[in-house]
Amino acid sequence: MLASIEIPFLPPQATEFAKESDLLFWYINAVVLVASIVVYGMLTYFCFAYARKSPTDKTPRILGSTKLEVAWSVIPLIFFLSFFVWGTKLYSEQLKTPQDAPEYFVVGKQWMWKIQHPDGQREINELHLPVDTTVKVTGTSEDVIHDFGIPAFRSKMDVVPGRNTTTWYKPTLVGTYHIFCDQYCGQGHSQMVGKVHVLSQADYESWKEGSFRIREGKNVVDGSPAWEGRKLFLKLQCHACHNAENNARAPRLEAMYGTTRPLQGGTLQKFDDEYIRQSVRNPMAKVAEGWKPIMPAFPLDKVDEIELRNLTAFIKSLKPGDLPRRTEQFPAPVGAPTTATEGGSK
Repeated sequence: MLASIEIPFLPPQATEFAKESDLLFWYINAVVLVASIVVYGMLTYFCFAYARKSPTDKTPRILGSTKLEVAWSVIPLIFFLSFFVWGTKLYSEQLKTPQDAPEYFVVGKQWMWKIQHPDGQREINELHLPVDTTVKVTGTSEDVIHDFGIPAFRSKMDVVPGRNTTTWYKPTLVGTYHIFCDQYCGQGHSQMVGKVHVLSQADYESWKEGSFRIREGKNVVDGSPAWEGRKLFLKLQCHACHNAENNARAPRLEAMYGTTRPLQGGTLQKFDDEYIRQSVRNPMAKVAEGWKPIMPAFPLDKVDEIELRNLTAFIKSLKPGDLPRRTEQFPAPVGAPTTATEGGSK
Protein backbone atom coordinates (compact mmCIF):
# COMPACT_ATOMS: atom_id res chain seq x y z
CA MET A 1 0.00 0.00 0.00
CA LEU A 2 2.73 2.44 0.98
CA ALA A 3 4.69 1.53 -2.14
CA SER A 4 1.87 2.87 -4.31
CA ILE A 5 1.98 6.32 -2.69
CA GLU A 6 4.05 8.76 -4.74
CA ILE A 7 5.44 11.75 -2.87
CA PRO A 8 7.42 13.93 -5.30
CA PHE A 9 10.57 15.44 -3.88
CA LEU A 10 9.94 18.61 -5.91
CA PRO A 11 7.01 19.79 -8.05
CA PRO A 12 7.38 19.03 -11.77
CA GLN A 13 9.27 21.50 -13.93
CA ALA A 14 6.43 22.80 -16.10
CA THR A 15 8.18 25.90 -17.51
CA GLU A 16 11.63 26.85 -18.76
CA PHE A 17 11.93 29.22 -15.82
CA ALA A 18 11.33 26.30 -13.45
CA LYS A 19 14.35 24.47 -14.86
CA GLU A 20 16.58 27.52 -14.54
CA SER A 21 15.29 28.22 -11.04
CA ASP A 22 16.02 24.64 -9.95
CA LEU A 23 19.57 24.85 -11.32
CA LEU A 24 20.22 27.89 -9.14
CA PHE A 25 18.53 26.17 -6.18
CA TRP A 26 20.73 23.06 -6.44
CA TYR A 27 23.86 25.13 -7.06
CA ILE A 28 23.30 27.13 -3.85
CA ASN A 29 22.56 23.94 -1.92
CA ALA A 30 25.68 22.22 -3.27
CA VAL A 31 27.92 25.16 -2.35
CA VAL A 32 26.43 25.45 1.13
CA LEU A 33 26.67 21.66 1.65
CA VAL A 34 30.33 21.51 0.63
CA ALA A 35 31.16 24.57 2.75
CA SER A 36 29.36 23.05 5.73
CA ILE A 37 31.24 19.75 5.38
CA VAL A 38 34.56 21.61 5.20
CA VAL A 39 33.80 23.86 8.19
CA TYR A 40 32.40 21.16 10.47
CA GLY A 41 35.04 18.66 9.35
CA MET A 42 37.84 21.05 10.26
CA LEU A 43 36.07 21.93 13.51
CA THR A 44 35.88 18.26 14.46
CA TYR A 45 39.52 17.70 13.50
CA PHE A 46 40.76 20.70 15.49
CA CYS A 47 38.79 19.58 18.56
CA PHE A 48 40.94 16.46 18.71
CA ALA A 49 44.21 17.71 17.19
CA TYR A 50 44.52 20.70 19.49
CA ALA A 51 42.87 19.26 22.59
CA ARG A 52 44.71 19.85 25.84
CA LYS A 53 46.90 16.81 26.49
CA SER A 54 47.86 17.51 30.13
CA PRO A 55 47.16 20.08 32.84
CA THR A 56 50.54 21.70 32.17
CA ASP A 57 49.95 22.29 28.46
CA LYS A 58 49.88 25.92 27.44
CA THR A 59 48.30 27.41 24.34
CA PRO A 60 51.05 28.60 21.99
CA ARG A 61 51.05 32.15 20.75
CA ILE A 62 49.62 32.24 17.23
CA LEU A 63 50.08 35.46 15.28
CA GLY A 64 47.80 34.42 12.37
CA SER A 65 48.19 34.52 8.60
CA THR A 66 47.19 37.38 6.33
CA LYS A 67 47.02 35.05 3.32
CA LEU A 68 44.71 32.68 5.17
CA GLU A 69 42.38 35.48 6.29
CA VAL A 70 42.22 36.92 2.77
CA ALA A 71 41.47 33.45 1.37
CA TRP A 72 38.59 32.69 3.75
CA SER A 73 37.12 36.14 3.06
CA VAL A 74 37.49 36.28 -0.72
CA ILE A 75 36.50 32.71 -1.59
CA PRO A 76 33.07 32.86 0.17
CA LEU A 77 32.56 36.35 -1.31
CA ILE A 78 33.02 34.97 -4.82
CA PHE A 79 30.41 32.29 -4.23
CA PHE A 80 27.97 34.77 -2.63
CA LEU A 81 28.39 37.11 -5.60
CA SER A 82 27.68 34.21 -7.96
CA PHE A 83 24.40 33.61 -6.08
CA PHE A 84 23.53 37.28 -6.45
CA VAL A 85 24.45 37.62 -10.14
CA TRP A 86 22.67 34.42 -11.18
CA GLY A 87 19.58 35.23 -9.09
CA THR A 88 19.44 38.81 -10.40
CA LYS A 89 19.62 37.54 -13.98
CA LEU A 90 16.68 35.16 -13.44
CA TYR A 91 14.69 37.83 -11.61
CA SER A 92 15.23 40.45 -14.32
CA GLU A 93 14.21 37.96 -17.03
CA GLN A 94 11.01 37.22 -15.13
CA LEU A 95 10.24 40.96 -14.95
CA LYS A 96 10.57 41.47 -18.71
CA THR A 97 7.02 40.63 -19.71
CA PRO A 98 6.68 40.11 -23.49
CA GLN A 99 4.55 42.93 -24.85
CA ASP A 100 2.82 40.87 -27.54
CA ALA A 101 1.79 38.03 -25.21
CA PRO A 102 -1.96 37.47 -24.64
CA GLU A 103 -2.99 38.93 -21.28
CA TYR A 104 -4.86 36.96 -18.62
CA PHE A 105 -6.37 38.71 -15.59
CA VAL A 106 -6.32 37.29 -12.06
CA VAL A 107 -8.30 38.82 -9.20
CA GLY A 108 -7.87 37.52 -5.67
CA LYS A 109 -10.82 37.63 -3.30
CA GLN A 110 -11.34 35.98 0.05
CA TRP A 111 -11.13 33.10 -0.67
CA MET A 112 -11.08 32.42 -4.38
CA TRP A 113 -9.28 33.21 -7.62
CA LYS A 114 -11.28 34.91 -10.38
CA ILE A 115 -9.59 34.53 -13.75
CA GLN A 116 -10.44 36.08 -17.12
CA HIS A 117 -8.97 35.07 -20.49
CA PRO A 118 -8.04 37.59 -23.22
CA ASP A 119 -11.22 36.72 -25.13
CA GLY A 120 -13.45 37.18 -22.09
CA GLN A 121 -13.84 33.58 -20.90
CA ARG A 122 -13.93 33.44 -17.11
CA GLU A 123 -12.96 30.77 -14.62
CA ILE A 124 -13.06 30.38 -10.86
CA ASN A 125 -10.05 28.68 -9.22
CA GLU A 126 -9.02 27.21 -12.56
CA LEU A 127 -6.77 28.39 -15.39
CA HIS A 128 -6.46 26.72 -18.78
CA LEU A 129 -3.32 27.52 -20.78
CA PRO A 130 -1.90 26.29 -24.11
CA VAL A 131 1.49 24.59 -23.99
CA ASP A 132 4.58 26.29 -25.48
CA THR A 133 2.81 29.66 -25.59
CA THR A 134 4.01 32.73 -23.70
CA VAL A 135 1.21 34.40 -21.72
CA LYS A 136 1.12 37.54 -19.60
CA VAL A 137 -0.72 37.48 -16.27
CA THR A 138 -1.88 40.68 -14.56
CA GLY A 139 -3.19 40.41 -11.01
CA THR A 140 -4.88 42.51 -8.35
CA SER A 141 -7.01 41.98 -5.24
CA GLU A 142 -10.45 43.07 -4.12
CA ASP A 143 -9.76 42.94 -0.37
CA VAL A 144 -6.39 41.98 1.17
CA ILE A 145 -2.95 40.99 -0.12
CA HIS A 146 -2.92 37.54 -1.73
CA ASP A 147 -0.18 35.68 -3.59
CA PHE A 148 -0.86 33.79 -6.81
CA GLY A 149 1.59 30.90 -6.61
CA ILE A 150 2.11 27.98 -9.01
CA PRO A 151 4.88 25.71 -7.63
CA ALA A 152 5.28 23.80 -10.91
CA PHE A 153 6.05 27.11 -12.64
CA ARG A 154 8.33 28.23 -9.76
CA SER A 155 6.37 31.46 -9.80
CA LYS A 156 4.69 33.61 -7.16
CA MET A 157 2.99 36.94 -7.74
CA ASP A 158 1.67 39.22 -5.01
CA VAL A 159 -1.78 40.61 -5.83
CA VAL A 160 -2.36 43.86 -3.97
CA PRO A 161 -5.55 45.95 -3.60
CA GLY A 162 -5.51 49.03 -5.82
CA ARG A 163 -2.43 47.96 -7.79
CA ASN A 164 -1.64 45.87 -10.86
CA THR A 165 1.20 43.36 -10.74
CA THR A 166 2.33 41.32 -13.73
CA THR A 167 4.28 38.18 -14.50
CA TRP A 168 4.50 35.78 -17.42
CA TYR A 169 4.62 32.06 -18.07
CA LYS A 170 5.62 29.80 -20.93
CA PRO A 171 4.35 26.33 -19.96
CA THR A 172 6.38 23.51 -21.51
CA LEU A 173 4.80 20.41 -19.97
CA VAL A 174 1.21 19.27 -20.47
CA GLY A 175 -0.51 18.46 -17.18
CA THR A 176 -2.51 19.77 -14.23
CA TYR A 177 -0.77 21.69 -11.48
CA HIS A 178 -1.64 23.34 -8.18
CA ILE A 179 -2.46 27.00 -7.59
CA PHE A 180 -1.98 28.23 -4.02
CA CYS A 181 -2.33 31.50 -2.17
CA ASP A 182 1.17 31.90 -0.74
CA GLN A 183 0.29 34.85 1.49
CA TYR A 184 -1.78 34.35 4.65
CA CYS A 185 -5.03 36.17 3.95
CA GLY A 186 -7.45 35.20 6.70
CA GLN A 187 -9.47 32.32 8.05
CA GLY A 188 -10.08 30.63 4.69
CA HIS A 189 -6.50 30.99 3.45
CA SER A 190 -5.91 27.24 3.20
CA GLN A 191 -9.02 26.88 1.00
CA MET A 192 -7.80 29.42 -1.55
CA VAL A 193 -6.46 26.86 -3.98
CA GLY A 194 -7.01 25.97 -7.62
CA LYS A 195 -5.68 24.17 -10.66
CA VAL A 196 -3.83 25.27 -13.78
CA HIS A 197 -4.41 23.00 -16.77
CA VAL A 198 -1.70 23.08 -19.44
CA LEU A 199 -3.19 21.65 -22.64
CA SER A 200 -1.90 20.90 -26.11
CA GLN A 201 -2.87 23.46 -28.74
CA ALA A 202 -5.54 21.13 -30.17
CA ASP A 203 -7.01 20.35 -26.74
CA TYR A 204 -6.94 24.04 -25.79
CA GLU A 205 -8.87 25.01 -28.92
CA SER A 206 -11.38 22.21 -28.28
CA TRP A 207 -11.80 23.39 -24.71
CA LYS A 208 -12.47 26.93 -25.89
CA GLU A 209 -14.98 25.79 -28.47
CA GLY A 210 -16.84 23.83 -25.84
CA SER A 211 -16.88 26.84 -23.51
CA PHE A 212 -18.34 29.41 -25.86
CA ARG A 213 -21.67 29.70 -27.55
CA ILE A 214 -21.13 30.87 -31.11
CA ARG A 215 -23.73 33.29 -32.39
CA GLU A 216 -24.14 34.79 -35.84
CA GLY A 217 -25.31 38.22 -36.93
CA LYS A 218 -24.37 41.84 -36.35
CA ASN A 219 -24.76 41.67 -32.60
CA VAL A 220 -22.14 39.00 -31.91
CA VAL A 221 -21.41 38.89 -28.18
CA ASP A 222 -17.76 37.94 -28.37
CA GLY A 223 -17.18 38.23 -24.62
CA SER A 224 -13.86 40.06 -24.99
CA PRO A 225 -12.85 42.45 -22.19
CA ALA A 226 -13.23 45.43 -24.55
CA TRP A 227 -16.75 44.33 -25.52
CA GLU A 228 -17.76 43.83 -21.89
CA GLY A 229 -16.20 47.20 -21.07
CA ARG A 230 -18.26 48.86 -23.78
CA LYS A 231 -21.45 47.44 -22.28
CA LEU A 232 -20.41 48.75 -18.86
CA PHE A 233 -19.54 52.14 -20.40
CA LEU A 234 -23.12 52.38 -21.68
CA LYS A 235 -24.64 50.96 -18.50
CA LEU A 236 -22.91 53.57 -16.34
CA GLN A 237 -23.94 56.32 -18.79
CA CYS A 238 -20.32 57.33 -19.30
CA HIS A 239 -21.17 58.35 -22.86
CA ALA A 240 -23.47 61.08 -21.52
CA CYS A 241 -20.29 63.12 -20.87
CA HIS A 242 -17.53 61.27 -22.74
CA ASN A 243 -18.84 61.56 -26.29
CA ALA A 244 -17.94 63.05 -29.64
CA GLU A 245 -20.52 65.86 -29.50
CA ASN A 246 -19.43 69.49 -29.63
CA ASN A 247 -21.02 70.14 -26.24
CA ALA A 248 -19.41 67.14 -24.51
CA ARG A 249 -18.77 67.69 -20.80
CA ALA A 250 -15.74 65.39 -20.47
CA PRO A 251 -12.64 64.49 -22.51
CA ARG A 252 -13.06 62.58 -25.72
CA LEU A 253 -11.32 59.29 -24.95
CA GLU A 254 -10.61 58.15 -28.49
CA ALA A 255 -6.93 57.40 -29.26
CA MET A 256 -5.86 58.86 -25.89
CA TYR A 257 -4.26 55.73 -24.46
CA GLY A 258 -0.47 56.02 -24.31
CA THR A 259 -0.44 59.79 -24.81
CA THR A 260 0.58 62.44 -22.27
CA ARG A 261 -2.22 64.75 -21.12
CA PRO A 262 -2.09 68.09 -19.24
CA LEU A 263 -3.74 68.27 -15.82
CA GLN A 264 -5.07 71.17 -13.81
CA GLY A 265 -2.15 72.72 -11.99
CA GLY A 266 0.21 72.51 -14.94
CA THR A 267 1.46 68.94 -14.54
CA LEU A 268 1.52 66.26 -17.22
CA GLN A 269 0.12 62.73 -16.89
CA LYS A 270 0.59 59.67 -19.05
CA PHE A 271 -2.78 58.21 -20.05
CA ASP A 272 -2.17 54.59 -19.00
CA ASP A 273 -3.84 51.81 -17.02
CA GLU A 274 -3.05 53.34 -13.64
CA TYR A 275 -4.41 56.74 -14.66
CA ILE A 276 -7.64 55.15 -15.89
CA ARG A 277 -7.93 53.23 -12.61
CA GLN A 278 -7.40 56.37 -10.54
CA SER A 279 -9.80 58.37 -12.69
CA VAL A 280 -12.53 55.79 -12.06
CA ARG A 281 -11.87 55.28 -8.36
CA ASN A 282 -10.93 58.85 -7.40
CA PRO A 283 -11.56 61.22 -10.34
CA MET A 284 -10.91 64.37 -8.29
CA ALA A 285 -7.25 63.41 -7.70
CA LYS A 286 -6.12 64.32 -11.23
CA VAL A 287 -8.53 66.48 -13.23
CA ALA A 288 -7.79 67.05 -16.91
CA GLU A 289 -6.91 70.59 -17.94
CA GLY A 290 -9.88 72.53 -19.34
CA TRP A 291 -12.60 70.31 -17.83
CA LYS A 292 -14.75 70.68 -14.76
CA PRO A 293 -14.40 68.14 -11.90
CA ILE A 294 -17.88 66.66 -12.30
CA MET A 295 -17.17 62.94 -12.65
CA PRO A 296 -18.49 60.78 -9.77
CA ALA A 297 -16.29 58.17 -8.12
CA PHE A 298 -16.94 54.47 -8.71
CA PRO A 299 -15.70 52.48 -5.68
CA LEU A 300 -15.36 48.71 -5.54
CA ASP A 301 -19.00 48.13 -4.61
CA LYS A 302 -20.11 49.82 -7.85
CA VAL A 303 -17.38 48.69 -10.26
CA ASP A 304 -15.42 45.59 -9.25
CA GLU A 305 -11.89 44.79 -10.43
CA ILE A 306 -12.95 42.61 -13.37
CA GLU A 307 -15.34 45.33 -14.57
CA LEU A 308 -12.62 47.95 -14.17
CA ARG A 309 -10.27 45.87 -16.30
CA ASN A 310 -12.95 45.49 -18.96
CA LEU A 311 -13.59 49.23 -18.92
CA THR A 312 -9.85 49.87 -19.25
CA ALA A 313 -9.65 47.46 -22.19
CA PHE A 314 -12.50 49.32 -23.93
CA ILE A 315 -10.88 52.72 -23.44
CA LYS A 316 -7.55 51.33 -24.70
CA SER A 317 -9.29 50.03 -27.84
CA LEU A 318 -10.97 53.34 -28.75
CA LYS A 319 -10.00 54.72 -32.14
CA PRO A 320 -11.38 57.93 -33.71
CA GLY A 321 -15.08 57.43 -34.34
CA ASP A 322 -15.48 54.54 -31.86
CA LEU A 323 -17.12 56.45 -29.00
CA PRO A 324 -20.82 55.64 -28.58
CA ARG A 325 -23.14 58.53 -29.33
CA ARG A 326 -25.41 59.88 -26.61
CA THR A 327 -28.43 58.51 -28.45
CA GLU A 328 -26.88 55.42 -29.99
CA GLN A 329 -29.03 53.39 -32.35
CA PHE A 330 -27.98 49.82 -31.71
CA PRO A 331 -28.90 47.23 -34.37
CA ALA A 332 -31.84 44.95 -33.61
CA PRO A 333 -31.00 41.50 -32.15
CA VAL A 334 -30.69 38.67 -34.62
CA GLY A 335 -34.14 37.25 -35.42
CA ALA A 336 -36.05 40.18 -33.95
CA PRO A 337 -38.94 41.58 -36.06
CA THR A 338 -37.86 44.59 -38.10
CA THR A 339 -41.40 45.78 -39.01
CA ALA A 340 -44.63 46.05 -37.09
CA THR A 341 -46.34 43.34 -39.15
CA GLU A 342 -43.59 40.84 -38.38
CA GLY A 343 -44.32 41.29 -34.71
CA GLY A 344 -48.04 40.55 -35.22
CA SER A 345 -49.35 44.09 -34.71
CA LYS A 346 -50.57 46.74 -37.11
